[in-house]
Amino acid sequence: MFIKKYTGIGVMTGTSLDGIDLAFCEFIEEGESYTFKTILAETIPMESRWQDRLSKLPQQSAEIYAKTHVYFAHYLGQEISGFIRKNGLKPNFVAVHGQTIFHQPDKTFTAQIGDGETLVTYLDCPLVCNFRNKDVALSGQGAPLVPIGEKYLFPQYNTFLNLGGFANLTYKGTAFDVVPCNVVLNTLVQVGDYGLRYDDNGAIAESGSIHKILQEELDKNPYFNRKPPKSLGWEWVLNEVFPIIKKHSPEIPDALRTYTEHIGLQIYTALRRLSVTEETMLITGGGRHNAFLMYIIDYYLKLLNIKIQAEERECTDFKEAIIFAFLGLRTLTGKTNTMPSVTGAKIPAVSGSVHFPVKGGISIL
Repeated sequence: MFIKKYTGIGVMTGTSLDGIDLAFCEFIEEGESYTFKTILAETIPMESRWQDRLSKLPQQSAEIYAKTHVYFAHYLGQEISGFIRKNGLKPNFVAVHGQTIFHQPDKTFTAQIGDGETLVTYLDCPLVCNFRNKDVALSGQGAPLVPIGEKYLFPQYNTFLNLGGFANLTYKGTAFDVVPCNVVLNTLVQVGDYGLRYDDNGAIAESGSIHKILQEELDKNPYFNRKPPKSLGWEWVLNEVFPIIKKHSPEIPDALRTYTEHIGLQIYTALRRLSVTEETMLITGGGRHNAFLMYIIDYYLKLLNIKIQAEERECTDFKEAIIFAFLGLRTLTGKTNTMPSVTGAKIPAVSGSVHFPVKGGISIL
């Protein structure tokens, strides 16, 4: 059996717009098995001008959208090439998720910006991006995509929870977006008079009180009763979350406290419906560092006898970047990297658009 070794960089920017995650990884392929190690990982804070521009982009004109698609690729290309040069890296490939601006798979479209042909001009290796559209074209949700990476790279676990802009849950062959997470918590902090981008350790939320009527209205949204496959986008948050919060007009600490409880309860409810008990769960994402959010989630997990697995920082903070590097590797080696059992697509597919560097097509095969 041949053993093949590859190095690649996975790049992830989440809905919360807090930074650019880069993970330089080594993958060893042996038949249908993989092992990996994260050689170097870094988060580059998202520039405030980009946070502002990207958050407003869904409401902008087609011309501004087209410009931003290209300009954001220049920005990512500069940051990625700087990461490569600074650390003397020689990756076989780079895989970039892109910034999600629209995600409405029920209307058969999703959009991640960061033009691949522009971005690859900063690289000396192939680039893979645009991972979601093919799955959506095949009647899938285009999300979540990380479960196939979890299957191959973290086979020791059955249960995963990622606390990013949205909270995503994976249990064996089922995965879906549970509830908006940091994208709501961070926005609530930013509209308050705190001068903060996020609620450090959930301290503001912990100081508040639960607004019972608000929580009841948030909890009764029909999405939570839908069976997977299902996924969420920023548009859903704008239509289904913020109008309810605005209607009840709680003080910011109370809104944060209430929404944190809402997150914990919806995670608990989703796990209970899947009959998940007596498991060890790997929790990753930026929300893993929110001490109060973790306190609430841990309270609910204990009701189901679920334990939280401690992992190294590279796994906790960069799991999605690592997995998108893996998805890019699967693309370049012509292997499927979507799971219809998760997304609802008609068939599995080799997803992702491949862009070759200016100096010509460099193969990793």
